[in-house]
Amino acid sequence: MRLSLFLLGAFIGAPTRYVIDQYFRSYTKFPLGILIVNTAGSFLLGLVIDSKTDISFALVGFCGALTTWSAFALDLFDEAEKKDYRSFALNLLSNYGLGVFAAALGIWVAS
Repeated sequence: MRLSLFLLGAFIGAPTRYVIDQYFRSYTKFPLGILIVNTAGSFLLGLVIDSKTDISFALVGFCGALTTWSAFALDLFDEAEKKDYRSFALNLLSNYGLGVFAAALGIWVAS
């Protein structure tokens, strides 16, 4: 049952990420959609990290598919290749900084 919930969460998370990313890419060059999904996913994972409920397995699947290392890495590569070091640094620091902060906030809220 838990595997089914995990897979259902992942099934929903991946298209959600795609839609959010595509929406924001139509308005800005900065990968804001990826930043938003990575931050939101980190927060949700922080909330459920110690939970053993069935819904936590669905959320872990959702967050795993929602957040993305590959799109983040490709965006960084593209910024470096274009020598857009300001965007590179902003993207790198904001994803890691906000991600860690959001996860810590989620853990704090859950406790």
